[in-house]
Amino acid sequence: MSHWKEALSTFCNLYFNSGKQIDWILVGSAGSALQGAGMSPNDIDIYTKKLEGVGEISELLKSFQLEEKSPFPYHDSNWLSSKEEPYFTQSFPSGFTWTKGRWKMHSFPLEVVHISDSAGIPDSEDGEGIWEGGKYIWDKKQYVDFQSFDIPLVPLEIQLESNLRRQRQDRIQEIINVLKARGYNEKLLRTAVSSSNHEYLKGLL
Repeated sequence: MSHWKEALSTFCNLYFNSGKQIDWILVGSAGSALQGAGMSPNDIDIYTKKLEGVGEISELLKSFQLEEKSPFPYHDSNWLSSKEEPYFTQSFPSGFTWTKGRWKMHSFPLEVVHISDSAGIPDSEDGEGIWEGGKYIWDKKQYVDFQSFDIPLVPLEIQLESNLRRQRQDRIQEIINVLKARGYNEKLLRTAVSSSNHEYLKGLL
C-alpha cells in the first residue's frame, strides 16, 4: 500500500470508529487520486465545515502529536501539531484566515484545515466558478468507497476549476482524462467551471 493510502486508512479507522459526527471533506490531489486521476499526492488535505471540527479531529490524532512544541514557523512545512499547540489560526494581509493542524502519519503529512475568511476568492454558482475551499462544496460532495469506508470528497468537476485557476496543466489533463473515460455531471461542470474557462474546455471534453 502506498504511503498516502496507509495514512488515509489510519485516519479513517480512527474517525469512523470514534462515533464522532464531524463535517469534513477530502480535497486536493488525494481526493483526485481516489476518483481515478493519475496523481501521486504529497500530502492529505482535509477541510472541516466548522471551526470546532479542527479541534475535534486533533483529539483523534493525539497519538501522532509531537511531545514538544514545534520550533518551526507556521508557514514552514516542517511545522507539526504538538500537545501544547495541536493547531493554529493564521490571518494574512488579504484577510484570508484559516485554522490548521498538521501531523505525520506513517511518515506521510496530513493536514486538517478550516477556512473562516476566504478574503473574496471567487466562489459562486453563476459564472465565477466554484472554489474547492468555498461554501458550495459541502452540498455537492460525493462519496467514494475506500477500504469499506465512504469518503466524502470534492467532485472532479470542481477540482478541475481549482487546477485551471492554478494553471496546473498536469493535473488538468489527468482530471480531464478521467472525466472523458468515466463520464461527468454536465450541469455541475457548467456551474463549477468559471465562464472564462468554458471556452478552453470546449475542445477538451
